[in-house]
Amino acid sequence: MKNTENLAQAVEDVKIEVIKNVFKKTEGANSEDLSDVIEEGVRKFVRTMLEMYTKDEFLRYIGAKPYERSKKRKDYRNGSLSRSISTPFGIIEDVTIPRGRKGGFVPKVIERFEAFKTKIAKIVVEMFTLGISTRKIKRVTKLVIGKEIKKTEASRLNQSIKAKITAWLNRPINKKFSYVFIDGVFLKIRRKIISKEAILCAVGMTESGEKEFLGFLPGGRESREAWEEFLTHLARRGLDPRVVKLVISDGCPGMIKAINSIFPYSDHQRCLFHKMSNLRAKCPRSEWPLIKAKIHKIYFALSEREARANAKAFINEYKDVFPRLVDCIKKDLDSCIAYMKHPFKRWKHIRTTNIIERSFKEVKRRVKVMETFPTEESCIRILYSLLRLQNENWEGKLVRNF
Repeated sequence: MKNTENLAQAVEDVKIEVIKNVFKKTEGANSEDLSDVIEEGVRKFVRTMLEMYTKDEFLRYIGAKPYERSKKRKDYRNGSLSRSISTPFGIIEDVTIPRGRKGGFVPKVIERFEAFKTKIAKIVVEMFTLGISTRKIKRVTKLVIGKEIKKTEASRLNQSIKAKITAWLNRPINKKFSYVFIDGVFLKIRRKIISKEAILCAVGMTESGEKEFLGFLPGGRESREAWEEFLTHLARRGLDPRVVKLVISDGCPGMIKAINSIFPYSDHQRCLFHKMSNLRAKCPRSEWPLIKAKIHKIYFALSEREARANAKAFINEYKDVFPRLVDCIKKDLDSCIAYMKHPFKRWKHIRTTNIIERSFKEVKRRVKVMETFPTEESCIRILYSLLRLQNENWEGKLVRNF
């Protein structure tokens, strides 16, 4: 009890002394100097408090005062060590910590501040992940802890992020996905010149309606080779082609060839949103409202039989008027109504790749601010951060009435 009272009194004495020094040094000072002096005074006060609390805790840990003979003694003093500690008041340099011969003493107050340091490290990692420059991160850490992050520390954190991204992109696919949505999303990336490059993406959906973003790959172009590489990578991670019932994609020729190669047991569904855009380009603008309504009777019929009957009627009516449009409908009819072989309640969920487009809304919103990714690495970091978060939001939430 006496030790605690003495400690409390000592803290009050130091507090008064620091306040006096601050007032003395800030007479006639400008706002910037005033801020520096106050920060210096606060850090000095925190250092003194840390040292006093640590000495008091060490005394209780040892169980005896210096040179005191006591049966309660657990250890002997062995000098001290000096260390820097990250605190909410900035980095406190050269804090003297007593040391025991057995080396088992770790002050609890230091443990609390180590937890704070861990939080700061996590914040810095998230900033790196979101593609924020090292220069800006240094500025933030200086504001938060009073000291810029070191170049070596930045490099170490950078490497740890790369390892996390690699692990996430190569994680095992353990769930049985019956439906796989794939699409290429174009984003601007700066290399020697700024160009739009395809990011190959895949989302899986289980029989129960669970969704998961399976991965992505900066592919440059949507070639057959790029898609085969990406889909093969998914299969090696555990996406079983024999389990996948339906693959939903747009009409990219290279993509379709890759699907037929990697998923030979699966049906292929053409995204109806993309298909309608293709058909619109083959029809005069003035005629499109009527043509659109008639095409909807094909693609959104209540049964496959009704869809084929409506398609036959449309082809007979417009084969001489709009031959290019009719040929486009005839060519892809099977893949445009493939979803009709599946349970009716799932139709609206599996006939477009909108699930990927919606996932990339937040990505595009972020990119709109920065206009372009400065490097491929920054693109991968931001996609990893946002799509991993998307998976966390989807976890435990099933598609309704699936």
